[in-house]
Amino acid sequence: MYTFSPSFSRFIVQREADNDSKEYICEILKLLDDNFELNFLNSILKRYSIQKIEDIKLESLDLLISYANFILRDNLISKNEIQDFSILKRVFRIKEGDFIKFKRFEVNEIVKKEFIRIYSDNFIDENEQLLNLNLQSLFDLSYDEFEHIKKDEVIFSMRQGADPKDLDIAKIPVEFKS
Repeated sequence: MYTFSPSFSRFIVQREADNDSKEYICEILKLLDDNFELNFLNSILKRYSIQKIEDIKLESLDLLISYANFILRDNLISKNEIQDFSILKRVFRIKEGDFIKFKRFEVNEIVKKEFIRIYSDNFIDENEQLLNLNLQSLFDLSYDEFEHIKKDEVIFSMRQGADPKDLDIAKIPVEFKS
């Protein structure tokens, strides 16, 4: 049995205070924060006439996006938060590609916001490199998708005189013209 991090518990409290979720999502969150058992999850779904967890995929993706925003408030993603996120993706049966397929705009906004902050000093340190990897992992982004999203900030930093070696990039974007 998996125990969610204190960060997840704080997230649930905030969601309840904001009254920001459908009732069945709130019940599922409480179940996850207590002692998660699949039978209890199925009984919640049944009570709300939800045939299978995939039927609430969009709400699940919204929840995960909300949790991503919550954990990024401190500009870090801890190992526990990554684990929580991975478990949530499994519980809600989120597959690779679902974030981009159904929530491309929201994912791009989160990732771009982080890139703006990360690239603002034209230097990527080890913690920021790790954050980049974790962001890519959270949303199951391919290398090409991730590089495409960060391209604008890389170009902006290079135009401000940043050394490409300091920007955590494999190659200079084709669109960059010095």
